[in-house]
Amino acid sequence: MSSETRYSGSVLRIRSYGGSVRVTCSSNVGQGNAGVSLPCCGCWVSPAIGNTEVVKMNIDVAASAILGIDLQRQYISGTSAGGAAQPLFVPIDDLSKLYFYSVDANAIIDLTYLL
Repeated sequence: MSSETRYSGSVLRIRSYGGSVRVTCSSNVGQGNAGVSLPCCGCWVSPAIGNTEVVKMNIDVAASAILGIDLQRQYISGTSAGGAAQPLFVPIDDLSKLYFYSVDANAIIDLTYLL
């Protein structure tokens, strides 16, 4: 392991640079980093626990009610703590290529990215 460097691609290490962006679906639609290019080497996508409807995600083309994949929702039940839906990892090179749609007009999606 001593031969590893920060960018070796080892499955044992995560790069030490990155950040997070919060996307709000204003008027039912949203785009990663508000449409401004933000190069990366991948990101985790997670809808916020307060969303009331399913969020759909698409790459390079706007998501809609019929286009895109459904993201797992976090939840709270009356008998337990918040549900632990797993964030989705997307190996993508720019956050602005991610598009979101939700019937919930102010749905929130959290993106945590690696540089």
